[in-house]
Parts: sequence; structure tokens; C-alpha cells
Amino acid sequence: MALQDQLLSIRRAIAALPADVSTDAHGAYVPKLEDIYAPETHAAALDPTSPVVQGARGVGKSFWAGVLGQEALRAAAAKAYPKLGLDKLDVRFGFTGLPGEEGVDRAKLDALLPASAGIEDARVFWWAMVLRAIDQSACGGTVKLSAHMQAAADVETRDEIISQHAEVLDAQGRALLVVFDALDAAASTWPRRRLLLQALFEVVWALRAWRSIRPKVFLRPDQLNDDALQFVELPKLRTGAVRLMWGGTDLYGLLYTRLALGEARSNFAALLTSLGLKIAPSDAILTRRWPLAYDATQQARVMTALAGPYMGANHKKGSTYGWPISHLGDAFKEVTPRSFLGLAIAAAKYGQPPQDRVITPDGIRHGLRAASTTRVDQLHLEFPWIKGVLAPLAGLLLPQTADVVFGAWERALTVSAVVASAAQHGYLSPFSEAGKAGEYQLFLALERIGVMTRRTDGRLDMPDLFRVAAKLLKKGGTAPA
Repeated sequence: MALQDQLLSIRRAIAALPADVSTDAHGAYVPKLEDIYAPETHAAALDPTSPVVQGARGVGKSFWAGVLGQEALRAAAAKAYPKLGLDKLDVRFGFTGLPGEEGVDRAKLDALLPASAGIEDARVFWWAMVLRAIDQSACGGTVKLSAHMQAAADVETRDEIISQHAEVLDAQGRALLVVFDALDAAASTWPRRRLLLQALFEVVWALRAWRSIRPKVFLRPDQLNDDALQFVELPKLRTGAVRLMWGGTDLYGLLYTRLALGEARSNFAALLTSLGLKIAPSDAILTRRWPLAYDATQQARVMTALAGPYMGANHKKGSTYGWPISHLGDAFKEVTPRSFLGLAIAAAKYGQPPQDRVITPDGIRHGLRAASTTRVDQLHLEFPWIKGVLAPLAGLLLPQTADVVFGAWERALTVSAVVASAAQHGYLSPFSEAGKAGEYQLFLALERIGVMTRRTDGRLDMPDLFRVAAKLLKKGGTAPA
């Protein structure tokens, strides 16, 4: 096959990658075996001895929760991370935000834990989930959560049930992992959210008493780092929490893996051969024995073959390998697979196919615009106030003084509009402290979730990942569409 045809085949394969890679812990959108890509850095997040895993939306919290919850996928993860003992786990779900027999959703939570409930009631609710998981593990049947509330309220009965099952598991050399996910869906008010999280953290801490009954909590960093939580041992949980992140080599490894295992495999293999590199079988990729999954130098050579070496005529505009990572990060410098793959997909669909490349620098810049739009849309699902807060800032040149940013919000009556909308539609407002709702607090909310940042000179800034979709300007930066 001619080189141009090979490149066109790879271009089409990138363009055909799934645009939405979101998954759930269980149900219709659980992960699939062919979707598993296992970066070395994610081993700690799957370690059964690490009870708390934090990560932004889109980094894979629900994906790994779903992998842990399915025996076949857990076996593949055990092959990727052989030191974790994943093949010796029985995994059951606690809260997952989804209805059905496997997990618990908000409707079930609200039915069993009324709005008037206090901290002790909340602790009983989470302990009941642990007892339900033990019952499922021991008997394999489906047991109503409500049936375990009474036993969970009696400390001696509860501890006896847990200890008995722990002894059985210890004798078998196995462990029970109780997975909690999608905790942002558990409450729509700050007091309720804090009540639930504090009680859950207390239960997680107490479960240290049993080696073979282990919790695994996936949640966002802003949930874990809420200073209003009062649990005395919370600093220790925060210190030991694992941050689920993707490095640049992980993201390129994911893209190249999709090409290596997809329909364009033979053409991608031919391209690699021309560079003196090799393609790898799926087992070698899963166990990280393929250099293109971790070697930045080799990855950059492939990206040069795909898109050319630079974003402009020379190195001053940045390399095509480094540019996507440096422009797709949030304020914490974190890049998600959704954003990275979204940029690559949009770049492969942009303009006419070049004769000697797969994608172009202009296509990559267009990909940033597409990824930015998608990221803000996704963020809106988690924080329904986000678009209404960003809209008044359109046209501002960043970085900008706080007075200018706050003034734009003040003229648009943004704060009062957000407060009214949150009350009307029943979602969590950005204002976490009762009675404190203003432009400064709005900035703090955006800073807390990585959408805005303050420079050392005091001016406010916004990462390109959000700035482009929000139609803010930046000297020398990619212009909004």
C-alpha cells in the first residue's frame, strides 16, 4: 500500500475513535475488556489497601470502579498489576449513583436516610452498606439495604457480623472490597453533602480494624478537601489518598494502543516499521512491555511522523508532541483522556487530509477548540452553574485583574442568578458557606475545581482548556471559534 493510503487509513482510524469514553461502575455502560489500558501510575489507585482515590471528572474513577466490579475485567487488571492481589478479591458495590441490584442510588439513599437525619443516622446508613456487601459476598443473593439498617445501628451486632466474615476471608486468603463511586450524586445541598461524606469517612477509617474487609472510595478532590468537614482523622485520609492522574506518556500510550489494536493496525505497524519501531500484541501492551506506552522519545518520533515536528515553521511555536499536553491541562495541570482523545479525533476530522502526514498543526489547534467545548459541556453536567458563570466573561483578555472579572459578573447579576437557579433546579450551588455568596466566592469555587487560577502578580487567569470554549481571549493563544 502506498504511504499516502497508509496515512489516510490511520487518519480515519483516529477520527473513528469513540468521542465519549465515559463509563459507569455497573449497568449498561460498564467498561469493556478491550477498553482496558493500564498505566503504571494507576496501580496505586487499584491497590485494595488504598481506601481513598481522588480524581477530576474524566480521569477514570468510574472506569476503574467498573473494572474492579467485573470478574473478567478484574482478571485482566490483575495481569497488568500482578502485585496487588486483585485475583484474590470479592468486590461489591456501595453507593454508585445508579439504581438496580448492584449499587445504591440517591433515591434509595433519600428513602432510607431522610432529610432530618443526623450524623449518627448517616453512619448507620454507610455501615448498612458494608453489611449488605458482606451478605452478598457470603450468600451471593440480593438483599435489601433496608434489611441491614437495624443490625448496622447495633455496634456489637455489626462488629460481630463483620468479624465473622473477616475470619472466613482470612482463612481463604481473600478479601472483600466495597466500592463507592459517583458520590457527587448523593446530595444537592452543602449540609447534606458534608453530613454524608463525614459519616462515610468515619466508617472508612473504622474499617481499618479488619484486614480483609476493605473500602474503596472514588471521589473528586474538592469533596475530599472540603475544610468544613469535621472528622478528626480526615487529615490522615487526605495524606494517604491516591490521586488518579494521567501523564503525557500515559495519554500518548493510550492513543497508540487504540491504533495498535484497532482496524488500522497493519498500517500503523507499517508506519512504526519505517521508524525502526515495532507494534506489540495486546498482552505486551497490557503489561507495559511496549516502549510506545512509556518512552517519551519514541512517542515523539511517532507524533512527528503523524503531524510533523512543530506547530509552526520552527520550534518557537512548540512541538506537536508537547503542545496538546501543555494546552489541555486544567489549573492543576491535569489532562484527562477524554480531552486528549477528543483533540486527536477532531484534528483527524479537520480539513483536507495532508499528503505526507496524518494530521496538521491547524488540525491540532482545531482539536483544542473541540476539546474545550466538550470539556465545558461535561463540566456542566457536574456543576450546572458553570456555563452561566463563564458566559459574562466572554471577550475578556486574559490574564486580567480581579476587579475586571468581578465587574463583569456584577454587571450580569451572575451571583444572584446562580443562587436562584440552584434553588429552583435543586443542584449544589458554588457557594459552600451559608450567607457568603459574592464574586470573590465565585472565583474561589472556580479555583477549587481547576477552572481559574490566580497568578503571582494577582491577576486572574484561565487554562486554555476552558478559556477557548468560554470565548475569552489571550495574547498569542488559540482564538475561540
